[in-house]
Amino acid sequence: MSLTVGQAAHAQAFTPISQRLTDWWWKPAGTTAFGLPNDTSGWRPASWCITVLDDQRSPARQMWLRTRVTISESHRRSHAMLVLRGWSTASEVYWDGELLNRNGWLGPQGEQPGSWHQQLALSPARAQAGTHTLLVRVSNEQFAERPWQPTAVLTTGALHLAQQQAAGSSAMLIIGMLVASALFCGLLYVGFARQRSYLSLIVYCGLHALIIYAGLLGAARDASPAEYFLFVHDVSYLALLANNLCLLTYLVLEFRLPQGRWWLAGTLAFSVAAYGWLPVNPHFVVFTVVLVAAGLVAVRLRPEASGWALAGIVAMAGLTFMGYLRLLPLAYYWGIVCFIGIMAISIGRQLVQRYREQQEAQLRSVRLENELLRKNIQPHFLFNTLMSLQELIEENPKQANQLIDALAAEFELVSSIAEEKLISIEEELQICRTHLRIMGFRRQSEFVLETRGLLGTEQVPPATFQTLIENGLTHGYAQRGTGRFVLTKEPLVRGVRYRLFNDSDAAACSRPVVEGTGSRYVKMRLEESFPGAWHLRSAPVNGGWAVEIDLLEPSR
Repeated sequence: MSLTVGQAAHAQAFTPISQRLTDWWWKPAGTTAFGLPNDTSGWRPASWCITVLDDQRSPARQMWLRTRVTISESHRRSHAMLVLRGWSTASEVYWDGELLNRNGWLGPQGEQPGSWHQQLALSPARAQAGTHTLLVRVSNEQFAERPWQPTAVLTTGALHLAQQQAAGSSAMLIIGMLVASALFCGLLYVGFARQRSYLSLIVYCGLHALIIYAGLLGAARDASPAEYFLFVHDVSYLALLANNLCLLTYLVLEFRLPQGRWWLAGTLAFSVAAYGWLPVNPHFVVFTVVLVAAGLVAVRLRPEASGWALAGIVAMAGLTFMGYLRLLPLAYYWGIVCFIGIMAISIGRQLVQRYREQQEAQLRSVRLENELLRKNIQPHFLFNTLMSLQELIEENPKQANQLIDALAAEFELVSSIAEEKLISIEEELQICRTHLRIMGFRRQSEFVLETRGLLGTEQVPPATFQTLIENGLTHGYAQRGTGRFVLTKEPLVRGVRYRLFNDSDAAACSRPVVEGTGSRYVKMRLEESFPGAWHLRSAPVNGGWAVEIDLLEPSR
């Protein structure tokens, strides 16, 4: 019986919704003796998702399953149909005691598998309005070590076709969303410091898209052997476990959950132990509890960002539960799409926040560049230098030329590095020594700079030590004609320490420390280049004054 899409949609509007058959009873079927429709002896309630009923271990593992089916008048008029899925490898279906279909071949030896999916049309004579008995003799031989979850649905041909078409369209839409999400996460991974948590989302979305696509290929095979679907069942089960581990890995990496390795190891150990005896639904209930617990821990650590992740997990669990209640087709996958959508909103908010921070950092960098230029071309510095130059021109023209050369060299060096975020320590030392020459000419003094432990290739913010030396000259050598600065590099366990010592006056060392423009400039430069990974200390020491700067390696 074939229907066009229009006929199927038209028929769907006038037929009842499909009825999932439940309330099954069972009894052993060690022989081919037939269970009569009205027979009540030996029948017990059937519990699904089991591999052995009441420890029955007959060689063929055969049993009878029975339920009652009520057909309404509208079903009778609309070509009623039974849709059976997942009834192991071989079965026989009886309707009111008459053989309706044989799927494969049942037998103690040489069992031949049939198809996984059966569509059995009920003739008008069989589909009379009223209550009927559905009996299935089935073997679960191929499910000896697997959970067993067969389904049976009473529907109509038109409604079943419409539902298949709707499910196929929804599946393709979900695949498209998941692939787009995987590509989006890939762009995030490439564009944002290769953050590993995005790799977890890529695998998560990609594997789910492949699982749905594999399901569509399997559903399109009308007579696929049960072994094929058993293989798909195993692969899908393992893939779903891997997907859930990817989701937990994302939470662990993104929100830096404490003891993250134990979270992953414990979940993996449970998944391996549960494989083969725990059905998919209970497994995901357990895993959802783990995800919610991880989300709650993340909320305590990073409330703003992780709150969205927790909301996505709860939404995904809610939609999955709706699917368990048969209220929404493909509900689990719609839950995944919902989770990815919520996380996309969260990531978008983070990107906007990061963009604003970058804009603020750029503005701050421009202000620092201007501050560097202003600091080195401030009026009183130029005035005092020009006054000294005027005196030297009259008294010592040779030194006057040297001062002009030093002043031009300092301005050239400062202008060349003003826009840089980091420069080599060698360039920084050139600026420092040039500035000390200028100050020596101005004060008719001699200042020297010594270095210890430096390679010359270390990277530091521009004019950092030049500013500290300027502070030392301003506050520590008011009454001195000579001065000595020593810059030392010392390794730390996780970073490096720079120590700038000057042999300033004892009176200057006893003065209270007041933070000025120079100190603020140095701190802003350090924060710009090493955000949250630096420490600055200054204090009097034996024989002078010392400033220490610790540059720490980022924590992994």
